[in-house]
Amino acid sequence: MKTVFDSVNKMEAVMGFHRDRHSVLAGNVANLDTPGYVPFDLTLERLPESEAENHVPVARTHGNHIPVADPVTPPGVRVTFEDRVRTPGGDGNAVTLERELAKVDANRVRYTATSEMVSRRLALLRYTASEGG
Repeated sequence: MKTVFDSVNKMEAVMGFHRDRHSVLAGNVANLDTPGYVPFDLTLERLPESEAENHVPVARTHGNHIPVADPVTPPGVRVTFEDRVRTPGGDGNAVTLERELAKVDANRVRYTATSEMVSRRLALLRYTASEGG
């Protein structure tokens, strides 16, 4: 059953994705001078409709696994992958600062835009709940 908060819940999940992606990208920048480091990125792969409704959330099976923070996820799976665009330098590091900072900035813009949409949706709901007063 759809509720008036479905769109807010979906946007909250998108914001969670962008928050997690920011952490991955920040890790790449932090390892700019680490010999042999390969940069990573986070993407959201859409599930086919038949799999989306039967999707089981990820469970922590070991204490060292990263916990899943948000129970609401968009219809897809977060996938971390090696972002090998550039040939590694002499020390084996494949991070390009300019590329990583551009991805961080684009991610920030998406997060901010989604945050603004959530704010406006909640303001509209607040206005409606107060009977326009």
